[in-house]
Amino acid sequence: MITRQSMSVVLVLTLVGTYPISLWAAAQQGGASISGTAKDQAKKPFSDYAAQARDVQMGQIAEKTNLDASGNFRLGNLQPSKYVVELVDRNGKVVCTEGPFDMTKQAAKDNVNISCSKMPAAWWVLGAAAAAGITAGVVSTNSSSPLAAPASASR
Repeated sequence: MITRQSMSVVLVLTLVGTYPISLWAAAQQGGASISGTAKDQAKKPFSDYAAQARDVQMGQIAEKTNLDASGNFRLGNLQPSKYVVELVDRNGKVVCTEGPFDMTKQAAKDNVNISCSKMPAAWWVLGAAAAAGITAGVVSTNSSSPLAAPASASR
């Protein structure tokens, strides 16, 4: 006869067995990581540049690190979320971005090459939002507008 306690142990072991090992290991170590290079985009000295991971949903910087002497970076201890990696200069200006990377499905993303030669998806989304805002601003209900139709025709 199986007791409730034994059944609970079997259930937990079954669930742990179906949980991806890489995600379990990342959770045990404190988070996911993104690493790569920006040496083709950053001008020497590389120490004047940093890479930062921005949480796409929250819009906040989750982690930031300076490039090493070879133009490489590693952003660790990231919580499971979607991130865009930004290359920033010493003044904090974003030079270019790469991503987004879904770190809810993987524990590590290696060999990220920050490249300014292509327009990232994040800029397309921002452009579409800006276009929608401009379109919404064109519509007017102000009766004093020269394009508004008269309310009534009186003779």
